[in-house]
Amino acid sequence: MNPGRNDAKVKSIERSVVKKTKLFLHIGHGKTGTSAIQSALAIAAEDLSKTGTYYPISKSLRDKASHLEITSGNWKAQTESTLSEQLIKLAQDNQHYSKIVLSSESLFWLISDFIKDKDAWDEHIDIHLILAVREIDEMLSSEYQQRVKRHGDCIPLGQFLRRRNFISSHHVKAAETINLMHQYNVKHTLINYSKHKQDISRLLFKVIGSEEKYPEAQMKDAIVNRSLSRKELETLTTINALYAKKFPWISTRISDALITNQPKLKSQQCKITTQHLKKIYETNDAYIQAINKFLGPTEKLNSLLNFSQESAKQINSPQNQKKAREEEIISIDLIGEALTQVLSNESQRKLSNDTVDAIIELSQSGRVSKETEIELLQLAKQNRPKALKLSRLLEHATKELLKD
Repeated sequence: MNPGRNDAKVKSIERSVVKKTKLFLHIGHGKTGTSAIQSALAIAAEDLSKTGTYYPISKSLRDKASHLEITSGNWKAQTESTLSEQLIKLAQDNQHYSKIVLSSESLFWLISDFIKDKDAWDEHIDIHLILAVREIDEMLSSEYQQRVKRHGDCIPLGQFLRRRNFISSHHVKAAETINLMHQYNVKHTLINYSKHKQDISRLLFKVIGSEEKYPEAQMKDAIVNRSLSRKELETLTTINALYAKKFPWISTRISDALITNQPKLKSQQCKITTQHLKKIYETNDAYIQAINKFLGPTEKLNSLLNFSQESAKQINSPQNQKKAREEEIISIDLIGEALTQVLSNESQRKLSNDTVDAIIELSQSGRVSKETEIELLQLAKQNRPKALKLSRLLEHATKELLKD
C-alpha cells in the first residue's frame, strides 16, 4: 500500500468537492458607462450582500459613488502581489459569499496577463469577465474629450487623431483580450455599449444574476461623468491654450464645475471629417473584425463596410438647436464663474502684456466662434480697461453676434 499515493488521491477529491467562489470582473473598458455601473453597484451594495453577492467597497467610496460622483471602482492594484494572488486571497477571505463583483477600468489593461496565468487561479476561483466595447468613432471622440477635460490638451481633433496614427488603443486591446478569453476558455460577457447606453447598468446586474436588486429609483435618468457639449469643448480648448502651462489643473477644475452643475446637459460627439473617419476604419479594421466575430448579429460594431452611413450625422431639429443654444448660455456662465474664481484665487496680478496680446490675436484669428471671441475680448478688456481699440473690437463683436 502506498500512503503518499492515497494522500494525493484524497487531495484531488477535496479539490473537486470544494465549491469555488464566483468572481465577476467588470473590466470596462473606459468610456463605456463604467462610472454609472459603479454608482449602481455602490448604491445596491448592501442589498446585494444580503443575497450572497459581495461588492467590496469602503463607506467613503460608496457614499461618493452613490451620489453619482466619479470614482475609479472598487479595485486597486497591489504592487506586492500579482492579480491572481490578490483575487485568490479575496475569495479565500470571503468564502461566506457565493459571488464577488469587482469593477475597474484599470483591470482592462492587466487582464491579458491574468488570463494567461489561468493555471495559477483556475482551481481557486470561478472567473467571469464582463467587457464592454464601443463604436470606434464614439470612442476616439470620447478619448479626445478626456484629454481636453483632464489633461489640458488644446490641439484640434484632427491633430489628436494623426498623433496616434488613427489607431484606437482600446479596440486593439479589446480584440487581443477577446481572443485570449476564447483561447483559454474563460467565461465572459461581451457588450456593445453603443447599443446599450440607456440600460448598460441594468444589463450588468442581469449578468451577475441580481437584476432584481438593480436600484431603479436612484438610477432613473442618472448621468455620471457626462461628455462636454461642442461649445464647452471649444471654450475649454481655448482656455487650455491660454492657461494650461501655468495652471495644469485648470481643465479639470472647469470641466468638473460644468459636470457637477449641469449633469444632464446634452453632450455631443466631436465631428470627425469623412476623410479621417475612413482612415480610422481602414486602420482599425482588423481589430473591429476580431471583436465583431464574437458579437451577435444585431450587436456588431460598425466597420469599414458601412462607415459612410455613420459619417452622415442626423441634423438636429429646430427644437433641439434651440435647447442647445439655451444650454450653451448656462455653460458659458459656469465657465466664466469657474475661470474667474480660478484666476482670482491663484493669481492676484494682472496678465502680462504678451498674454493679453495673445488673447486679442486669438480672438481675431477667425478660429473661434463669435461667442468665444467676445469672451476673449472681455478678458483682455479686464486687463486693459482704458484701451479704446479693444473697446471698439468688443463693441463690434457684440453687434455681430446680435445680428445672428
